[in-house]
Amino acid sequence: MGKLEKLSVNIPAELLDSAKSAVAGGEFPSIEEVVAVALRTWQERRESQLARLRALIEEGYQSGFEPWEGVDAIIAEGRRRLTERLP
Repeated sequence: MGKLEKLSVNIPAELLDSAKSAVAGGEFPSIEEVVAVALRTWQERRESQLARLRALIEEGYQSGFEPWEGVDAIIAEGRRRLTERLP
């Protein structure tokens, strides 16, 4: 791990109570470790979501492009699809 920096944050009491319980129960050695694990988990989730978005963008590029017909064509297509679903 790199350089450590001190940070002061305000969090809801319920979250702090949960973190304290996790430390008291031996799940984590300290509140700092609870926060570090939460941030790492967030970072991993964010990176995973970004990778998925990049893959979807690439899939879109690979599928080819449709010519832009304008917003009126999009609205008309939406209305057409809606009427297909109506009884």
